Formats: sequence, C-alpha cells, structure tokens
Amino acid sequence: MRKFYLAFLLMISTTMVILPSVKAVSESNEKHQQLTVSEQGYSLSLPGEYTLQKEEDGKDILFSTKTPYTWMRIEVLSGKESTSKSYLDRSKELFDDQFGKSLKISSTSLFIQPVVFASTSGSKKETAKLYVLRETKGHPALKITMVTAKNSDDEKKLISIVNSVKMHE
Repeated sequence: MRKFYLAFLLMISTTMVILPSVKAVSESNEKHQQLTVSEQGYSLSLPGEYTLQKEEDGKDILFSTKTPYTWMRIEVLSGKESTSKSYLDRSKELFDDQFGKSLKISSTSLFIQPVVFASTSGSKKETAKLYVLRETKGHPALKITMVTAKNSDDEKKLISIVNSVKMHE
C-alpha cells in the first residue's frame, strides 16, 4: 500500500509540473499573430483565430474561425474616392440594402486613421458596421464592413486588425 501511495504522489507531482507548461504553450499559440500580405498591396497583423481570403478584385474578407457571425470586408480605396460625397452616399445605400436601415455612429475613437464615415445596423443575432477611413502616412484609405455577433467583444479585435493595416513595401 505504501508503494502505491508513493507512486500516486509521484504521479500527481509530475502532472502538476507538466500541466502549467502545456497551458503556457497553448496560451502563447492562441495569442500568436502573423504578418499577412494581401494581393491589394497592404499587410496586416492577423491573430491565429482569423483567416484572410480574397473575396473579389479589390476586396478581401477576414473571418473568425471561432465565432460564426464574425467577419470583415476590407477594401482599399483611392484617396479621392474615400472622401467624395457620391461615393459615401452609394456606400451607405449598399450597406442599407444588405443590412437594413443604418444609423450614423458618433464614437469612432478606437481607429488610428481619421474616420470619414461610420454607420451601424443590426439584427437579433448580429451587428453590422460600415467605416470609411481616410488615408494617412503609411496607411491606405479603407472601406471596412464589419459584422460581429450581438454582445461579443470581437469588434475591438477587428479594429486592432484594421489599425495594423499598412501599405506593403
């Protein structure tokens, strides 16, 4: 019985030593980000839980592999296009057609680029947001369509990805 007890204690102490190191490895893999380069000429920092794909010419789509309702469309715009009233009106109209009547967003302070236009719409399951960002040094003008599950914290993650977008050299 004594040998069994000693073997049991040895097994528990070994497990206690191994488990924390395995957990640390999985946490570091979860937070791992890779630099991804788009065919549109920009790069961004992409956390492991997101995938970036070309949607069509001039548009990329990023989606979460963990949250089914989380995705984001990224379009690189010309500087003039991003500030023209006709372009902004057309963008809002297309957004409204896809997601329902939208409202202007007043707080956009999490972006590092100036926001030219921001609008939001939603359903019972998801929230959709449209942002048009002005070009700044090293950062292209962007049109962002962001969809997240209601009451999720994915929007902050997606904004940090947008903030990492830079013109690729």
